Amino acid sequence: NTSLILFLNKKDLLAEKIRRIPLTICFPEYKGQNTYEEAAVYIQRQFEDLNRNKETKEIYSHFTCATDTSNIQFVFDAVTDVIIQNNLKYIGL
Repeated sequence: NTSLILFLNKKDLLAEKIRRIPLTICFPEYKGQNTYEEAAVYIQRQFEDLNRNKETKEIYSHFTCATDTSNIQFVFDAVTDVIIQNNLKYIGL
C-alpha cells in the first residue's frame, strides 16, 4: 500500500473561474459557497473519498500553481518529507 501524492494544479485559474462559474456546473450535488476555499476542499474530498484503504494508504493533496516558484518549492519540500517519513516507517524507525 503506497501513499499517493495528488497535485491539483492551476489553483490560480480555479480561484479566478469560481467567481464567475458556479461549481454546480461540474458537480450538481455541490452545496457549498462559490469561493475558492470551499470549492478547493470539495474537489480535494472528491479524490480522497475514492481511497478504499484509508488505514494503510494516505493521499497527500497539494493545490499548486506551476508558475509560482515559491509554491512549487514548498510542495516539493513537503513531498520530500513524505517520502522520507514513509521510508523511515518502512524500515521500522
